Amino acid sequence: MDPKVSVITVCYNAEEFIENAINSVLNQTYINIEYIIIDGASKDSTVPIINKYKSKITFFLSEPDNGIYEAMNKGIKAATGDILYFLNSDDIFYDEYVIENVVKMFQTNSDIELIYGPIIIRDPITNESFIQAHDYITKSYFIYGAICQQGIFYKASIFIKCGLFDDTYKIVGDYEWVLRAFYKYNLKREYYRGIIAIFRNGGVSDPNKLSDLHYKERRKVMKDYFNIFSVLKFKFISLCKIILIKLE
Repeated sequence: MDPKVSVITVCYNAEEFIENAINSVLNQTYINIEYIIIDGASKDSTVPIINKYKSKITFFLSEPDNGIYEAMNKGIKAATGDILYFLNSDDIFYDEYVIENVVKMFQTNSDIELIYGPIIIRDPITNESFIQAHDYITKSYFIYGAICQQGIFYKASIFIKCGLFDDTYKIVGDYEWVLRAFYKYNLKREYYRGIIAIFRNGGVSDPNKLSDLHYKERRKVMKDYFNIFSVLKFKFISLCKIILIKLE
């Protein structure tokens, strides 16, 4: 039997985009999908919109939470699939064949634990887009970069092996998890050469905002996974970005 894929969407006050995300999942050509939506007790029209698709959603929970990563962990615990994927409420799959193609890769090599690939990042104000691709990654890439969560498919079993997302983080929990999975547990991973998703830039984890919290959280992760020289490099790059923003 073909593996079950659990697509998890976490959302809060997402009335503007949630329907696009839902239809992006429902339009996939792959059949064996369960769709899980974890809502943080939205106060707008998000829940009524979701309820329109109730018969096609496998699991729906709406209750207060302490942030994105607690909600994502709820989704993992609710999932019964062999493969997991997180689609944010304001993002969509690149096309209807993505899940079908990724599943074929997992089936071709049963040792693969994680598949990651390119995404399109779209600016919601200018509508300009660019492709984020990273087919060859060394640890030093993570000093200044990250793999966007929308570009990753996970075997469900690796959350038992590596643990859940650390929900003490509010912004960089997925960044920390990838470093943990890649460099503490050395997950077997493969690169998908098609585009996985279209990511709408500007969410809570947008590093371009350079918020104090984002900087503090990222610096903490850096100290846990990198040597002092790498941490200093990160501080220098961040300082340069702040100066450039102020000069604009």
